[in-house]
Amino acid sequence: MIRSRGMALAAALAAGLTLPALSLAAPASAAPAGNGPWHTVYDEPFTDTIQDFCDVPGLTVTYTFGGVNQIRTTRTLGVDGFPYETYFYTAKELYTNVATGETVTDDGGYMSQDIRLIDNGDGTFTRYVSNKGQHVLYSDDGVVLARAAGIFSYNVVYNYAGTPSDPSDDFKVGRPFNFKDKGLNIDYCAVIVGAIG
Repeated sequence: MIRSRGMALAAALAAGLTLPALSLAAPASAAPAGNGPWHTVYDEPFTDTIQDFCDVPGLTVTYTFGGVNQIRTTRTLGVDGFPYETYFYTAKELYTNVATGETVTDDGGYMSQDIRLIDNGDGTFTRYVSNKGQHVLYSDDGVVLARAAGIFSYNVVYNYAGTPSDPSDDFKVGRPFNFKDKGLNIDYCAVIVGAIG
């Protein structure tokens, strides 16, 4: 997996973490203030079908995801010459019961920032990332089912392919490790299955 702007969410999902939340400090349509320049990247929606969703036998759910990044141009910091990233991200996730057509919508946003990038001396580096944010889950008729907000931080190891200053060829080695998870957490499976199961 190439290191990319949506890596915080992708890393958390790959690790099987329950996302506590993630915050949006500015609307996705406007670049955040300060320390620019900023630019916008759109993640085109993608869809996947999940069998036995949340370990519920026979529950098949269509999952759709799309988002918008407000990204600050990377800054090279420290003696190792790695580019540090900061971005604001908004995302919409849809969980639809294939049998009934009922859907839960998860509107979330967060700010993700590289805290520290450390050269491991073996062609890899460890990336320490902090995420802050929020999620709101809605039913089909717009009723708020649950809210989550907080901070989570993790680290993950990447191979930098011999070019520490160029993140475009980096790829993840192993699974992320979640080392801090604080805030108002919710049981996503209980909420979603309760609404559409």
